[in-house]
Amino acid sequence: MLGIPLGALGEIFAEASQATAGKAGDAAVLLSVEIRRLRGEAGLSQPELAVLVGYTRQYISMAERPQKNLPSLDLVRALDAALGAGGTLVALREGAKNEQRARRETLIRRAVSPISTLADASPAMPTPAAVLELRDALTEYRFDVPGRGPAGTRGAYAELRDLKRDLKAAFDAYQQSRFTIAASRVSTLLADVRLVSEECSESDQDEVFGVLALSYQAAASVLVKVGEADLAWVAAERGLTVAMRSGHLAVQGSLVRSVAFSLLSTGRLEPAMRLIDSGARLLEPEIGKGSTTLSVYGMLFLAGAMAAARFGDSARTVDYLHEASSAADRLGRDANDLWTAFGPTNVAIHRVNTAAELGDIKTVLDSTLQLDSPVIPMERRVRYFLDIARAHSLVGHHEEALGTVIKAERMAPDHVRQHHLARKVVATLIQSSPRKSGVELEKLAQRVGIAMAV
Repeated sequence: MLGIPLGALGEIFAEASQATAGKAGDAAVLLSVEIRRLRGEAGLSQPELAVLVGYTRQYISMAERPQKNLPSLDLVRALDAALGAGGTLVALREGAKNEQRARRETLIRRAVSPISTLADASPAMPTPAAVLELRDALTEYRFDVPGRGPAGTRGAYAELRDLKRDLKAAFDAYQQSRFTIAASRVSTLLADVRLVSEECSESDQDEVFGVLALSYQAAASVLVKVGEADLAWVAAERGLTVAMRSGHLAVQGSLVRSVAFSLLSTGRLEPAMRLIDSGARLLEPEIGKGSTTLSVYGMLFLAGAMAAARFGDSARTVDYLHEASSAADRLGRDANDLWTAFGPTNVAIHRVNTAAELGDIKTVLDSTLQLDSPVIPMERRVRYFLDIARAHSLVGHHEEALGTVIKAERMAPDHVRQHHLARKVVATLIQSSPRKSGVELEKLAQRVGIAMAV
């Protein structure tokens, strides 16, 4: 069994997360992280670096802590030269300064004008009808007579093979970044498989429960992508409860990852990592028995790496990535068992994803992954390109950032137009533009739901 009782998962999720008031902007955080990282790579203590640049240790310490007050441009230039950053630190400081200016301008506009602008208050994108249907499917509670369909009438139940086909179609749509289509298919699938689970024979229960659990996982995956993280946790937790009733260990592990990712998406990073560690212990004795369990096991560590990176724990991030890489080496190929897309390439993508979370801009921009293999889902490719675009935007590479977002949008419009990273990139480009934004950027802003200043 899991190290964390199922009943405790709700308590973990229910812990309220508080936003830090007046925290530094993204570029300011990345600047401090990059200074600290480069100093560590150089093997210098704070006092040693202070001597090199002609400042006191206190100045170095403050520069390595994200604050509303930025380190002076002279200090950042000295640090950039001493640490061999090649202008990266100076560019990050300029980006942070632009963020500060934009925040001040936004406050002024709000004070003098009823017109609100830009990304800090992006207008809500219209919710597709299919997503509303999925929301309804998860919040519908009915108490029917056992063995009967809704309203007490026996329904025409789908065959198990048809449910498996529909499950594949739902996950395929998700991995192709066609989230509205995936939501529609999952809504129908959940209704069908619930009915079958009420009618199936005892010999079919394991298979039916496995399909039902994975249907909930598909629902959770879609809901996270469309910004319904809380409801995604509800779906994932229901799926895990059903999975534990099935005899499929790989399905159980897959739903552990789904719950953990839902926790991660709501900012509950430490509970997510605890759950991932428990799930890994659950699967470890069985990973030699087939590629599916091994793939699920490896994906647990990739989810753990993302949680650790968002938590700011670079050492733990490295540990999780090492475990995932070992599992990928053991698998020996890029695969998609149980819709994991696990293999060496996905591990490489997560190295970039986690570097972006940790503020390691150099690693992100140095990445040159080739993602042409049909095994790599569109969803994974798009996330990779959005991280690249975000890094470009933070160091002032405006054309590269805009071009990368547009490239990703051509690949998966549904995905990019709903993704928070795309909105962040566009907002940064608008805020840091020294002149009127170009037509291409203005049109992209409209498509991702950012209102331009009036």
